[in-house]
Amino acid sequence: MNSPATESGSTPDPRGLLYVSDLDGTLLDEDGQLPENSIRRLNRLIDKGLNFTIATARNYDSAYPLLRRLNLKHPVILFNGVYLTELHTGANIFFSDFISREIINNMMTLVEPRGIDPFIYTYGEKHRVYFRSASNQGAQAYIDSLADDERMQKVEEFVFCQSERVSGFLLIDTGVALEPVYNELRSLYVDKLNIYFAQDVSNTGFHWLQSFHQEANKGKMLKRMARHLGISLSETVVFGDYLNDLDMFKVSGHAIAVENALPEVKSAAGQVIASNTDQGVITYLESLFD
Repeated sequence: MNSPATESGSTPDPRGLLYVSDLDGTLLDEDGQLPENSIRRLNRLIDKGLNFTIATARNYDSAYPLLRRLNLKHPVILFNGVYLTELHTGANIFFSDFISREIINNMMTLVEPRGIDPFIYTYGEKHRVYFRSASNQGAQAYIDSLADDERMQKVEEFVFCQSERVSGFLLIDTGVALEPVYNELRSLYVDKLNIYFAQDVSNTGFHWLQSFHQEANKGKMLKRMARHLGISLSETVVFGDYLNDLDMFKVSGHAIAVENALPEVKSAAGQVIASNTDQGVITYLESLFD
């Protein structure tokens, strides 16, 4: 397998680089889990000098149970770049920014006549995911996947506490139903929202439209993390599979896609490795350190 190279063409010491992996579809298996064997292999590499951390669209409450047994020494990027967080304490080092209530109200006027019920993510005293109902099978599948997640709050109406800030929202429906909403939001808020619109990778009959504040993306938070750790972006290697990983691909020293990644993600990568189901990320890292 190819390794990142310096401008002179030589291969750098992998212990001097920072490796950052997405979770779902990249590091996690097909069931969205990090098996014991994967944890053991990663901890072995970390003990040998691997500088490794995570950049995920998951929130802390969802990411921590998966990662708590990893010996991570560096902060993790959470919720698509909204937070940079110390994993083992839950302390947030940096925030990006949050979506205004006005935008949320306007989004609701767009989706309600179409029968689309959103999921709205907030951060106050705790992380919350508010929803009113499942408007289709794709939305119900998402609710079922988070059945044991204490963040999930079914409500009659979206009423937020004064201290709660909206970190993002998610719409799930068919591509045909969501495309006009996507186009309208993009035209209204091109400088205010960071929007991802793509097929649901686990339920291909549906699409996801997920939005965060314009300042919230993995690439911008990777820049902040690099400054925080005192390393150059040229010394970062990132792994991903989905549209929200492209922001990291643009700023990192070396971008690697897994085989199961979306075509546009593989096209943007400098290298493609084995899929998440074949533990491509871990196998690649072992090839550098063994």
